[in-house]
Amino acid sequence: MNTLRTSLAVAALLACGLASAQTSGQTSTPAKPAAKPAAAAPAAKGGKGKLMTRDELRACMTSNQQNEDAGAELDKKKAVVLKERDELQSSKAESDKFEADMQAQGTALKTEIDSVKAFGAEIEAGAAKMEKAELKAKQEEYQARANALQPKIDAFNKARNDRIEVNKAFNVRVDAHQKIADEFNEAVEDLNDKRNEWKFKCASRSYDEADEIAIKKEQNKK
Repeated sequence: MNTLRTSLAVAALLACGLASAQTSGQTSTPAKPAAKPAAAAPAAKGGKGKLMTRDELRACMTSNQQNEDAGAELDKKKAVVLKERDELQSSKAESDKFEADMQAQGTALKTEIDSVKAFGAEIEAGAAKMEKAELKAKQEEYQARANALQPKIDAFNKARNDRIEVNKAFNVRVDAHQKIADEFNEAVEDLNDKRNEWKFKCASRSYDEADEIAIKKEQNKK
């Protein structure tokens, strides 16, 4: 029977509030969550040590803007990842309900099948002792019960077979989502590294305000 998989990446993005229902009978260990990017502060006018050169200040301002742009893009991507996460969870919940219903139907169907089989065996065992009319009546009753049972069996099997295709499609979505979520986590970690590097190189450095004004004018002309 084709079963549903649950993407580990769905559970990995805990920094974005992601969590995933697990497939029946499985326990997953969430991957280490990616930390949410911290907001970067602008280079301070007053700081420690030697004043930055204009080139150094320009590099700090450029990298800071790049980090902010990357953070904004990650916020947009996070919304997409969360939306797909929610839809997958909803599909998983619907599938769990379907499986529970099928289990109940299967149990009831088996009971009915066993009952018809037992009735047939009872007829066969007592056929020699029955009057011809009585035997005929019981045989017709058996056939009617068997005929009524067959469409239920066919419908049950069809539902099972159809569900295999639904599960396959779901698993394809899970795989695609896992890839996107992994890429998102990697991008968050990469941005965290860049922000930390910016803080180390730029956050506590002092600079000439005239250089800042000149650089902003250069940037506005581009």
